[in-house]
Amino acid sequence: MTIGATHKSLGIGVATLALLGGVATAGTAHATESVTAHSTAAAAKKCTYTKSLGYYCGYYKGSGTVRKGSKGNAVREVQALINQTTSYKPKLKVDGDFGKNTKAAVIWFQKKYHVKPYDGIVGKKTWKELRLK
Repeated sequence: MTIGATHKSLGIGVATLALLGGVATAGTAHATESVTAHSTAAAAKKCTYTKSLGYYCGYYKGSGTVRKGSKGNAVREVQALINQTTSYKPKLKVDGDFGKNTKAAVIWFQKKYHVKPYDGIVGKKTWKELRLK
């Protein structure tokens, strides 16, 4: 095998690993649930745990309030966090549109993890629990 072929094989292996991703493990309250990517789109991002932020899925690092009618990356972050760090079914479409399905998932999350009020609004307390900071 030539050096060029070796690099090509190595590159294919690395690309394959990058596409397949890995499995993260939770070290806190969600530890009893597996933390894997259940993407609804081929390009879905993986959530990973960081010491500074907690779980982060690559869409939004903030903690601004989002609710039904909100759109954008903060909503994508909520959808991905629920999909990848909880057992909620059916998995949400990570589309950045906070509609009735996302609201139902947030209410489920708030009840399961005792984040009051159970209103379907993602404010500071719900963000904190979603990220497990």
